[in-house]
Amino acid sequence: MTIRELAEKSMINKTGERPLEYLFVWTKLAPLLILDKPTRNKIKILDVGGGESKLSKTLAELGFDVTVIDIADVIHGKAKFVKENILTYEFPEGIFDIIVSISTVEHIGLSSYKQTKLDPDGDIKTMHKIYKWLKPNGIAIITLPFGKPHHPPSFERVYNNETLKTRILADKWEVLEENYICKKDRWATCSKEEALSRDATVLLMLMKS
Repeated sequence: MTIRELAEKSMINKTGERPLEYLFVWTKLAPLLILDKPTRNKIKILDVGGGESKLSKTLAELGFDVTVIDIADVIHGKAKFVKENILTYEFPEGIFDIIVSISTVEHIGLSSYKQTKLDPDGDIKTMHKIYKWLKPNGIAIITLPFGKPHHPPSFERVYNNETLKTRILADKWEVLEENYICKKDRWATCSKEEALSRDATVLLMLMKS
């Protein structure tokens, strides 16, 4: 199966920027597919906020040890499912090799998606937890809205250069990759400078240092 086919299989919502977000995620995960099934089963992956996704289900089918946490029911297949709010739930420290969060962190602690635990710093606290739950040198793959807001602030946070540093990268992350996609006639790759003035998304691959 190609990377594009894996991205397609992992999506429920296939509109807007989602295809490029999932393509980014699978581009980073694809090197793991050279491993045999017993080795894959030793790699612990957490999917944060899989409500609009079949990513955890797809990863579990491929033999990885997958857990998904979300406040809503998700299509998780063979993956472990934790129906909890990430702000009030704790995994053991240093348990995961990889944590993926696709367009989720920006919503945590706001009134969107029927959340009842409101916290203006929900994104900061979530990123601290992601950092804590990763093993040393563990990898986080995170996508977030960036640039020009297009939804009310009660629905999602939209990041810029400063808030990306202070709210998302506050821990000792090593930024392995930082890419941007923008909405033009269609969603496409763009520079950070262009992203700042558009409806855009930042695609991050981080390592716990």
